[in-house]
Amino acid sequence: MNNNTPSMLSELKLLELRYVVEQVLNSQIRPVVKVHGGGVLLCDVTEKGVVELAFEGACNGCSLKSVTYALGIRRKLLPIPGVTEVNMKGVRLSNAALARVEQHYGRHSPWVGPQRLEQQ
Repeated sequence: MNNNTPSMLSELKLLELRYVVEQVLNSQIRPVVKVHGGGVLLCDVTEKGVVELAFEGACNGCSLKSVTYALGIRRKLLPIPGVTEVNMKGVRLSNAALARVEQHYGRHSPWVGPQRLEQQ
C-alpha cells in the first residue's frame, strides 16, 4: 500500500465514523445554520474517510457559504479520527484559499463548542 493513499475503512468503522459525523452535525453545526434558515445534508462518508456534504435551504443562495464551510463545518469535522477530507457540494476552494482563510480568520471563528471531538 502506498503511504500517500488513505487506508480503506472497514464496514464497521465506516458505520461508526458516519455516526460520529452525524452527531457533530446534529449537535454543533446544524443548530447554527438553522438559525439562518439553512441546513447541512450528509451525502456520504467514503471508505477513504472523505465526508461529502450539501447545503440546504437558505445556505444555497448565501454569499458566505464558503466561509461557513471553511471556518465552521470543515474545522469541526476534520479533527474527527478517521475523517481525511470534508467536501461541500457547490463550494470550490483550493488548498491555498483554505490556508488563507484559516490564516486570516481562524482565530475569529463564531462557532461554539470544542474544536476537537473528544472520544469517550
